[in-house]
Formats: sequence, C-alpha cells, structure tokens
Amino acid sequence: MEVIQIQICQVCGAQGAHGNHFGAISCRACAAFFRYFCKPCRLKRCFNVGMETSNFQYNRDSLFSRNVPTSLPKFVGRPEVVLFWDAEKPNQKSYIDVKFLVQKASEIFGQDFKNVYVRDSSLKRLSMGLKESEKKNLDGLESLSTINQSVVSDTWQYYFLTVATWLMHFEEFQKLEDTVKLKILETIWHIWATLDRHCATASYRRSHPYAPKTQIISRRGVLLDLTKVQFDSTWLSDYPSSEIAYFLRQNSSDHFDIIGALLELEPSDMEITFMLAQLSFEYAGKRCQGEILKLTEQFQKSLANDLHNYYVKEMNMPKYSNRLSKMMKINNSIQKNLWEHRPRMEVAKIFNIIKIEFSHPEMFRDSGFN
Repeated sequence: MEVIQIQICQVCGAQGAHGNHFGAISCRACAAFFRYFCKPCRLKRCFNVGMETSNFQYNRDSLFSRNVPTSLPKFVGRPEVVLFWDAEKPNQKSYIDVKFLVQKASEIFGQDFKNVYVRDSSLKRLSMGLKESEKKNLDGLESLSTINQSVVSDTWQYYFLTVATWLMHFEEFQKLEDTVKLKILETIWHIWATLDRHCATASYRRSHPYAPKTQIISRRGVLLDLTKVQFDSTWLSDYPSSEIAYFLRQNSSDHFDIIGALLELEPSDMEITFMLAQLSFEYAGKRCQGEILKLTEQFQKSLANDLHNYYVKEMNMPKYSNRLSKMMKINNSIQKNLWEHRPRMEVAKIFNIIKIEFSHPEMFRDSGFN
C-alpha cells in the first residue's frame, strides 16, 4: 500500500499545504495573507521561510489584463497622425500677414469716443457698444456649407475689429497708451469671440426652439450646421481635416454644456456684457502679467461694482450670488478648455502638422491656429 505524504505549511504548520507560493510551501490562507494584508508577525515568518514579493504574478486573468496591447503608434512612440512624419522632409509654411488688421485697429483707437451715451456706468456703455455690433435680423442668416481660408479670415477680421470698437466704449480703456491697447486687443479678441458665439447660439435656440442642436450662430450673421459643414484644411495642413481635428482647438462644450447653461440662465444684455469683459480681462491678466495684470484687475473691479449696482438698484435683486456663480462657471469652462488645448498645439508645432505662420503670432496664441 502506497503512503501519500501530506505536505505541511511552512508558515503556520497546518497540514495539507496547497503548494509553492511566492517561494515557500504554504496553505492558501497564508498565501492570501502574504499577498494582501499580512500582519507584521506573520510577515516575518513568511520572509523567514523564503517568501518574496518579487515572486508576485500579475495579469493571470485571461479575461482582464492591465497590459496595453502593443500597437505601432505605441511601439514607435508617436501619435498615429504623425506616425510616418519625415523630419528630413522640407516643410513650406504659408505666411499670413495681418498687419492691415493691426493698422485698422489703430485707426479705431484714434477715433473720438468721448461722448458715448451715459457716463454713470462703464458696464452700460459697454453693453450699448455690444448692441451696436449685433445683427438685427437673425432670420436672415447666411448658411455656410464649407469653411475655407476665406471664411476663417473673414471671421478673424470681423471679431478683431468688433472687439476693438467695443473696447473703446470703455472709458478706462480709452485712457491707455495705444501700445497697451493693442496688446490687450491682440490677447483677448479670440476668447471674446468664443463666448460671444455661445451667447448668440443660445439666443437663436431660444427664439427657434425646434432648430437642430447641431447649429451654431456667430454675431456676424453666419449659421453653421456641424453635421453638414465641410472643413477645407488644405491651407492649414498637409494632413486631412479629420486627422488634424485633434490638434485644433476643441469645442468649449466638451466637458460642460455652455449653451445649455446659457439657455437656463437667460442672461440679460448687461450680464452678457459683464461675462465678456470678465472673461477677456481675466485671461489677458493671466497671460500678460505685469502692468497689464494690474490694469485688468482694476477693470474687473470697476465693472463688478457696476454689476452690483445694476442688480441692487435696477433689478431690485440684492441676493444675486447664485446667478453670478453660474456666469463664472461658464467663463471658467471656456478658460479651462483653452489651457487644456495648449499641449496639443505644441505637439502640432513640433511635428509641423500646422503649416501656417503669422506676421503677429502672439495675436493667434490659444486661438486654435497657433
């Protein structure tokens, strides 16, 4: 008769050891304790009989593995869009000269805006300046099927000059030197345009409740259906538009429904004006620092006082913190999206994915094109 030898656990001495675990003969209980929550007294005994943490085995589950499958982009260490990028290949960039825009803005700054409307509130003057640029008939919108270089250039020009004119309704801004005015304008025009497009789209959807949610509106009277419009990127990159979309500035509503929040809030003209000014001046201060930071903080303080007076005296709303909080959440979401996009654009520059070069590159920083 054959005698079967029963193994003994080297850790606890129990009979019926399960096998070799982590370098020692042990039962299931000791093996489990060692792997997950071994107490100091037991841990010392485990180490004494030869158990080692280096013997842990991972990813033994056939249905789940922490290992990322090896792919060509992962192996090479490049995104798929630049997988076959040739560093030695000459890259010819398209030069975009915007000196004429800067010149036109300087001419606007030279105009006399001293007798503009009421003088008791800077926020009111800015609000009236905003109304001047609005397209009166939203039913007569121009629907575009293709976005090409001409459309993009017209949009740049419209918003750059619109913001220049709007800023001149702000008396504190008028007192600045022209070089400082230009610096602020070149910094804020595109982020101002971002919020303005959201506000215009929300206003359009409020008056057209059955309009598709894929439609967006701009202040200059252009309607785009994101599911139908085609983007001609040949002037921007040698790569197809579907591949460079990742590197271009993403929609500000990716993480937060800005248009939905605006529809719920239903901001007045004064509130929209404050949001545009606060977003613009806070962004300019963070980006430029120094003297401009001090100026923009003063601007924001002055406009905040005007907004307080508007709520308390005109709207009879002494408790307005909830509305203000919602407004700031919208503005912060736009800024967050802008900061998150920066690393993508840096990658696009390194690999020459974007082939345009500007005469005034700082004017297009964070715009999604530079």
